[in-house]
Amino acid sequence: MCSERLQPERIRVAKAASILGIKSRTVQSMAMRGELPGAAKIGGLWTFDEAALRAWIREKEQWLADRPPPPRHTGMEIDGRDLPLQVAKSVRACEQALQRLRRGG
Repeated sequence: MCSERLQPERIRVAKAASILGIKSRTVQSMAMRGELPGAAKIGGLWTFDEAALRAWIREKEQWLADRPPPPRHTGMEIDGRDLPLQVAKSVRACEQALQRLRRGG
């Protein structure tokens, strides 16, 4: 007989949550929406194919690594420094409001 212990082919929510680094309830919600690979409800319990889950994480990591960085330049500068996009939008909104007020609108 083989002395090796067989690893279970499927894992439960708690282990999936640990692998993903999220709460168990979030894992269940994602499974219900069909967002997690290898998810199946068996006997009223969510179970997961651990290998499929880990492969899915690697794909997500690779996608993020391959993605070009978001543009940082907003087109607005103060003292030679780019303004964050949120600030640039606020500045533009204030400028537009001032122009409307000056026109009597």
